[in-house]
Formats: sequence, C-alpha cells, structure tokens
Amino acid sequence: MTKNTTLFGPAFDTLTKQIEQLGFDGVLYSFLPMPVYMNTKIQPVLQYSDSLAPFVANYLKNNYGNNSFITRLAIAGRRDPIDWWEEENAGNISQSEGDVIRDAKLNFGIHNALAIPIMVSSFAIAGVSVMSMSEDQGHFEKLKSQSLEQLKECASNHHTKIIMSREDMRFFIEPLLARLNDTKKKVLLHLVSGQPMKTISETHGISHRYAEKVILNMRKEFGDISTNELLYILGMVHIHEYI
Repeated sequence: MTKNTTLFGPAFDTLTKQIEQLGFDGVLYSFLPMPVYMNTKIQPVLQYSDSLAPFVANYLKNNYGNNSFITRLAIAGRRDPIDWWEEENAGNISQSEGDVIRDAKLNFGIHNALAIPIMVSSFAIAGVSVMSMSEDQGHFEKLKSQSLEQLKECASNHHTKIIMSREDMRFFIEPLLARLNDTKKKVLLHLVSGQPMKTISETHGISHRYAEKVILNMRKEFGDISTNELLYILGMVHIHEYI
C-alpha cells in the first residue's frame, strides 16, 4: 500500500504505516469543522491512502460526503466502531446511503470497512475508516478482533496531532475559505471582532445594509442558523486566523 505522504504530511504517513502493519488495505481520516459540515454545498476534505484515491475521487464527485450514514450515526450517539456492511444488513442505513457502500464494493473493490468515530462535538466531527480489499469475510473479522484496540489508539493519536496543528486545521477548512471573496472575509472579520455591525462602513468601507445581507446569505448556507450560531461556529474554528 502506498502513501500520500507529500499531500497529507508525515502524521498521516505514520497512521497509514500503522494501519498497513495491522493488515488493512486502506485508511481514510475525516475532520469536518461544523461550518463545513453544516454547509451542504461543501464536500468534506479527506486524508486517504493512495489505494483509496479512485474511490475518494468518485465519492466527492457524486456528493456522497453529504449523505454519510457514519456521520449521521455518530451525531445520533454512536461511539463504538461502525462496520459498514453490518449496518446495511441490520437495516440501519437508507437506500441512498447504501448506494455509497455498494458503489465502493462493486466499482472499487472495497469489500469491508470499519469506521471509528473519534470526535463528535459542537466544534467538529472526526473519524477514521479502515478498509479491506479481501473478499474473505473471515479474514476481515479476524483483523477486527485482533486489532480493534490498536485501531482506536492509532486513530485517536492521529486526530490529536491534527487538532494541534494550525497547518492541518487550515487544510480541513480550506473548502470554506475558498468560498469567501474579499467582501465576505471583511464582513466575517468585522463580525468576529465584536464591533457593532453599524461601524463596518468605517472599518472596511462596506455599507451596513450590504453587510447584513452577506451575513443573512451565509446563515442560510450554514443551514438557516442564527447570527449568534454563525458567530459561535466561526469562533470555534478561529476563522480570523485564516482570512
């Protein structure tokens, strides 16, 4: 299994090596700050081993990131590892959610996968999924039973490295930043500064009425949230440090 070292850095390279040593064929790490998760127009940013690159490209192309049963189950309270096909067999996923994993198996050779929720909070959602390309179900069950605790430890350690790195944090909120033009950036900077919005014309040369319109549109993009909720989640990702 090859690694996306150049793209994702040494921390993910370490995780990939650890997962390979445990006998799995691919690993995927996702970190979704709430502003990204709440905006259905933005696909998540993922770290993944090279063996999963075709699947991830297809996953993002088809907007599967906004139809993740793993994220849905985690938000609903699941903290134990989530076996993709066990959930389907148990009837815990919808038809459209099932289409994602059937696509993974039929077109990309991913015959088994296990997701490990790491973080579910008002700040972000994060987890690691490991995959097996083997059609031998017994082989996968053996891998799970032998390495589950090690998997949890590896996933937790990698996640800790991510949230402690300003560079990695920027990587994961880049889709959000890419949607911000200069005007939006100025409005957000003024909003998180705590200054009254009526003074924005003095600090940034933007009319108060137009700034309020920008904020209203962003609130809609993030799921029809309030201005206070928008301010809260922007503060959690320290947006002022990146724009």
